[in-house]
Amino acid sequence: MKKILVTMLVCLLFAGVQAQKTAKISATAVGYTGKVVDFEFIDNPANNQQFPFKDNQLMEFEVELKEPSLMKVNAWLWMIVCPGDEIEMAIQFQGKNYKNVEFKGTQAAVALNSAIRDGRMVRINDHYKTNPLAAVVTQVPAKTYYEACLRNWKKEQEILEGVRGKVDEFAFNYIYAELEGMYMDNLVKYPFIVSDVNKKPLQECTPEGYWNILDNYQIKSDKASLKSYAYIGWLIDYLEYQEKREAYKAGKEYSPAQSMEELYNKLAKAYEGDTRDAVLYLFLYNAISGQKDFDVIKKLSKDYFKNYNKNKKFKKELTEMQK
Repeated sequence: MKKILVTMLVCLLFAGVQAQKTAKISATAVGYTGKVVDFEFIDNPANNQQFPFKDNQLMEFEVELKEPSLMKVNAWLWMIVCPGDEIEMAIQFQGKNYKNVEFKGTQAAVALNSAIRDGRMVRINDHYKTNPLAAVVTQVPAKTYYEACLRNWKKEQEILEGVRGKVDEFAFNYIYAELEGMYMDNLVKYPFIVSDVNKKPLQECTPEGYWNILDNYQIKSDKASLKSYAYIGWLIDYLEYQEKREAYKAGKEYSPAQSMEELYNKLAKAYEGDTRDAVLYLFLYNAISGQKDFDVIKKLSKDYFKNYNKNKKFKKELTEMQK
């Protein structure tokens, strides 16, 4: 029996080690007027790297990954790094602004990250009409914004679909959810931002079709999608959108949650399983980061850990944040 247990433990340990693979990343940059180049792993900050900038100087490092990870370079360049990837980047800046990047290396990594780059160029070429804050400042009409969101999201979907089946499935679903979360969140929030900033009635700021655009929306619950903070954040806002839509269709005034505890309970009731676990984790994460009422957070965290939490990483992060 002891031999069997030892063998099982060795196998489990070996499997854990095997699950991690080294990703090799190298980059050069030109035209940058800043002092440092940051490589930030959104879901694994322990892998973050920083290099002093020198024109065309080689920057290279290795990271150990168990699953695909989202990385951004100086906040502008977003990409996916998968276990075992070898990625070379030639980045062009214009002052402190990102201009372009070319990829070499692992075929699947080049294909997916080139698609992500090309998708972002859709937004850049459209002068960020789908960025809600920029659109408010430049007074983009709600109808124009709404149409731009739908048009750009369709273009980005087409670009991504062009590499489906040629790239890591988890990585594909991860970045797809990330972009969907961003577009959906921007789409539903803008009329309310315009209404609030311009002090106009909401009905004057909602384009035709706004309340029906998500009638057949299907919530994603796969592991890759629930790894995306943008998508989980969208699910929190999606509940509010649904409640606003119901109030609108019933001819009633929308009444938001009056407390952190009330919203927590609404989210716990609206979702289930792994989706609920992820949504409540991000809700509490944001509450802690926003320095909300600690006593309430402590109470809600205790309820979350006892009744809903499955992901050990979520519990570890929230526990450490509250120390």
